[in-house]
Parts: sequence; structure tokens; C-alpha cells
Amino acid sequence: MHFENAVCNPQKKFNMKYRQRVTKLHRNSQGFTTVELIVVMAIMGVLMAIAIPNYSQWIANYRLKAAAREIYTNFQKARIEAIKTNSNVVLSFNAGAETYQVFVDNGGTTGTADDDTQNGDERILANVTMPASVDLDSVNFSLGSTTPGFTARGLPLSSRIGNVQVRNDDNVRYQISLSLAGGLTLERL
Repeated sequence: MHFENAVCNPQKKFNMKYRQRVTKLHRNSQGFTTVELIVVMAIMGVLMAIAIPNYSQWIANYRLKAAAREIYTNFQKARIEAIKTNSNVVLSFNAGAETYQVFVDNGGTTGTADDDTQNGDERILANVTMPASVDLDSVNFSLGSTTPGFTARGLPLSSRIGNVQVRNDDNVRYQISLSLAGGLTLERL
């Protein structure tokens, strides 16, 4: 009888199929089960446990490399400024305070010229403090100096050659070296 009704009444057959489809969609659209949510959260937890240490290490290495490049850039800036202003330009490092300063050592109007010390109104080109987790590890220039610089000809001040090393908490190091000809190199150690 059911078969006869469906054949005789095609509208009823269509309504039954539509009702089945709607019921099936309604059953499938009720959301996630608690088990599904727990599984997804566990997977996300594992992924975060893997990603966070890698991200932290990446940030530390990025800061170190940026600090090393900034020192390198400030050496270049000092050399260019020395030639441009026809005066000595000094980089004065303070490893204990994790800072350095770049200044024109021309005495200005109230300071003392060519004394490797920023005094009076000598123009400061940069005051830099090392970023968090980056240490100014060592400053090694000729005769134990911590004040390398450049003459008006772009050569190292008083033939002071040597290097500056920076490191991060993971003990990754970069070195910026100054040669006798005034050349600079930046390398990872």
C-alpha cells in the first residue's frame, strides 16, 4: 500500500525525501561534541608546546643580530661623519652598563677636542643601550681601549684596531671587527 501511495502521489514521495534531508541536516548541525573539543584542544596544546620555545629562541637570536647590525651601522656612521666633518668621531663603549655612545670629538665650543671623551657641547650622534637579553660581551681594541673611532681621513683613531662582541642568553655571539685600513666586518662566531 505504501508503494502504491508513493507511485500514485509523487508529491508525497518528494515530501518524504525532503523531510529526510532536513532531518539529517538538523541532526548534523547540532555542534561539536565534548570529546571533539577536548581532542582539538589537546592538539593545539601540543602544537603550542612545540612552537613557543622555538619562537622564544627566534626572538632572542633576532634581537642579538639586530644589536650587532646596529653597532656595525654606527661604526659606519662614525666613519662617514668623521670624513664629512673633518674631525675625529669616537665610539665610547661601557660594557658594564651595556651602553655605548657615538660622538664628534671636536670640542664643540665648550669642550676639549680629541680627548676621546664627550664633553661640553660636542655633538652626540647616538646613545645606545643594548636590548633585553643581549650583552655587550667584550670590547677589545689596541692598548686596552674601549673608545675606537675614526680620523678625518676615515682611518682608525690612533691606529686602534680590534673588535666588539655581543652575545645573548643562549651564548650565541656576533663580532664586529675594525681593521687598520678602517674596514669593518660583522660575523657570527
